[in-house]
Amino acid sequence: MYLLKNFELLDISSVKMETARICSDKGESPKIFGPLLFEDKNSDHLNAEIACLLCDDIFNLNLSLALFLRHIFEVHHVVIEDVQNIPNLPEYLKYWKDKFKTKNIEEIVPTLRIDSTDRTYHLLSSLLREDKELRHKLNLKYTLHVQEFERCDANYVKPCLFCKLQFEGTRLNFLEHLSITHNFQLGNPQNLVYVEELIDKIENKMKELKCIYCEKTFPERQNQSKNNEYDKFYIVNYLEIDKNWQDLEKECDKYALSKDSELNSDEEFSDWSDDEDKITCLFCNDKEINVNALCLHMTKSHNFNFEKLTDSLDFYQKVKLVNYIRRQIHNFRCPFCDKAFENDVYLSAHLIKEEHFRLPEITVFDQPEFYFPTYENDAFLYFIDDLVINE
Repeated sequence: MYLLKNFELLDISSVKMETARICSDKGESPKIFGPLLFEDKNSDHLNAEIACLLCDDIFNLNLSLALFLRHIFEVHHVVIEDVQNIPNLPEYLKYWKDKFKTKNIEEIVPTLRIDSTDRTYHLLSSLLREDKELRHKLNLKYTLHVQEFERCDANYVKPCLFCKLQFEGTRLNFLEHLSITHNFQLGNPQNLVYVEELIDKIENKMKELKCIYCEKTFPERQNQSKNNEYDKFYIVNYLEIDKNWQDLEKECDKYALSKDSELNSDEEFSDWSDDEDKITCLFCNDKEINVNALCLHMTKSHNFNFEKLTDSLDFYQKVKLVNYIRRQIHNFRCPFCDKAFENDVYLSAHLIKEEHFRLPEITVFDQPEFYFPTYENDAFLYFIDDLVINE
């Protein structure tokens, strides 16, 4: 039998030894230990009072998080796995409190029985599918919030990594400086998040004389295996549960390199390739260099006047709409009625026959998950603000 301690799996025999040691220090008889203290990494969300999951006791998570954890452990026999890494803990707790009002906890949450104490504990963890999906949703929401702040914050100050410039402005402008002045590209800016931490990490690698791509250290020739330490900084890695960019790359040929490509070929930097200058139609494979020409094509060929249909939408809603339509077409689903098809031929026939080249309800696509691109090199997104509405 296994139990979560310090958020790692331990054999139950180890748990019993730890339990006995703690109780011995206190002069008490052996019993299961309570929640441990840990460093608070989400204090921005903890400065609020919230009711217990299973009773009406009120706790200020910022002042008494440890007391709250001990309360649910000792009074209600509930353990929350990896609690310090839940981005918005109050929202997480409120979700389960509302859930437990409709169903008993015994019907939802798996239990763990400890023989030494003859007690049963309810374990809220990612092993429970509903809990895992909730954590993913909160993590995505928090990450998008960080990305939105980074896009708008104009108070970023950082010395350039390669020249004497003391940069002040947005993080996007700093990345543009690195790209234009020094030909140093980190990827599509719309796919980046935690930019400041990423820049600091790269700067430290450079100070250690490490290649940020192959992890070789100079002047010594020391090979290091590839790792995933940069995954945190790219939005694409937050798209689906338990999938990073490599998993998604395997599922979509659009991201994959050809087998014949050389190690240092330009294809490896597909985020910044010349193909991004070509704008692809939302409904077919037609490409144009000018966004207005492409919109004229969509109006004539698909009876979809993008400019007029999106006239009432703000910039971010237009971005989400484009990403939504891209996702639907990629998955062979009608953007209007959401009907699924076996391939793009059947989908195209449906769109024409039913005249479904139309916008769905705004609530369908105005969702946080469509903030980031379906395709990283989607040039349409770069030119949305350049559209000229033809009256």
